[in-house]
Amino acid sequence: MISCCFYSSFVFLMNSGLAGIHKYYTYSFLFALLFVTSLIVHSNVNIYTIALDKISIFAIVCYGGYLFMKKCIYCNDCFYRLTNIVLIPCTFLLTIYLYYYGFLHNEYCYHPDEPIANLYHSFLHLISFVGHALIITM
Repeated sequence: MISCCFYSSFVFLMNSGLAGIHKYYTYSFLFALLFVTSLIVHSNVNIYTIALDKISIFAIVCYGGYLFMKKCIYCNDCFYRLTNIVLIPCTFLLTIYLYYYGFLHNEYCYHPDEPIANLYHSFLHLISFVGHALIITM
C-alpha cells in the first residue's frame, strides 16, 4: 500500500518548477531528482533506496544553504532579508527536529503507529517545500 508520503513527494515537483522559472537550473534538477528518489523510497523501502534518497536530500540541503547564504549577502531590503533569515532557518530546524529528534525518541516521523509517522513525514515534505520556496523567491 502506498503511503501519503508518496503523494506528498509531489511538492518537490513544485519546487523544481519554481526553481526553473527563477532560472536556478541546478536547484530545479536537484528537486526533480529528489522527487524521483522520494517516489522510489516511498513505494519500495530498502537500504539502497533510502541511501539514494539521503544523497538527494544532502545535495538539496547543501545547494539550498549555499543559495541562501549567497542571497543573504546580496539582499538590500533589510526587512525582507530579516524575515527570510528567520523563517528559512526555522523551516530547516523544524525538519531536523521532526526527523532526528523523532528518531531518537520514537516520535513524529518515527512514531510507532505508521499512519501517524507517515503524516508527520508528509508534513516534513511540506515544511521543506516552504523553506526552499522561500530561498528560491528571496
